[in-house]
Amino acid sequence: MFFLEDLPNSEILEAFAKRFPEMEVDATQACLKMLWIASHLIRDLEAQFAKHGLSQARFLVLIVLERTTAKHLMPVEMAKQLGISKKNTARVLSFMEADDLVTRSSHESDGRASLVSITPKGSKLLAEAMPDYYQVLNRAMKPLSRNAKCRLIQLLDQLGQPRTEDERRKRPT
Repeated sequence: MFFLEDLPNSEILEAFAKRFPEMEVDATQACLKMLWIASHLIRDLEAQFAKHGLSQARFLVLIVLERTTAKHLMPVEMAKQLGISKKNTARVLSFMEADDLVTRSSHESDGRASLVSITPKGSKLLAEAMPDYYQVLNRAMKPLSRNAKCRLIQLLDQLGQPRTEDERRKRPT
């Protein structure tokens, strides 16, 4: 999260750029605004998740399982999709299993592995949380026209593209 509420104006950034020649004022200003907006969006989402007894991690586990055709995944696959460590994934899954939101079962062909599945209680909770989730997203984008939203998606896609060979190799496929 980015907690700076009072973003520096162009004049302040120009002064920093004189001291730190590596700084590009427009790049810094754009990144600071993106961080500020993203942090506020995450705060709003987390407040909505909390109303349903969820955290962001729990919500994402449920989403990943719900959108998976088989409705189950191996924990290692889930960690990869969530972008968190296997250890953190295991911890979240343990708590969710205790709350009957997910279940673990033996993998049919690999006895050492397990599969995580969403429970009916987990599906029901997700269905209850989704309208609030979409309302937060809609409210965040309300100031933009349809064309502006399309352009924003294009710009964000550009920013998300790996720029070096190293970044391309690290990027999940």
